[in-house]
Amino acid sequence: MSSLTSKRALFLINKEGTQVTLVKPVYGAYDPATGTVSSTTNTSYTVKCYFANYMLDEIDDSSIVHGDRRALIPYVDTSNNTLPEPDTEDTISGVGGTVKIKRVQKLFSGDTLICYICQVRE
Repeated sequence: MSSLTSKRALFLINKEGTQVTLVKPVYGAYDPATGTVSSTTNTSYTVKCYFANYMLDEIDDSSIVHGDRRALIPYVDTSNNTLPEPDTEDTISGVGGTVKIKRVQKLFSGDTLICYICQVRE
């Protein structure tokens, strides 16, 4: 998938993708006296996502391990609202379970953001 084009990414997401939930934690105020956060809530976004396995030659058992996958997520949710950028605090639920985002790359066409390519792990 190293030669993934923006047109191919959109095709995979729209035609082959499945509906999942991107969950972003929202942290409350930090109390330096106790070293704790007052509360954590989650914000959920419904998105279409295309999952793809890594090729064997991409698995190095340090940054990419067996079982890791790519998750292609568009920059908008299913209601066409712009998503906040995914990060390593986020999870994706659906398609048989929940995975945690380990790394995020952006795919652009010119200056236009097309999607996020997330490395995910169970």
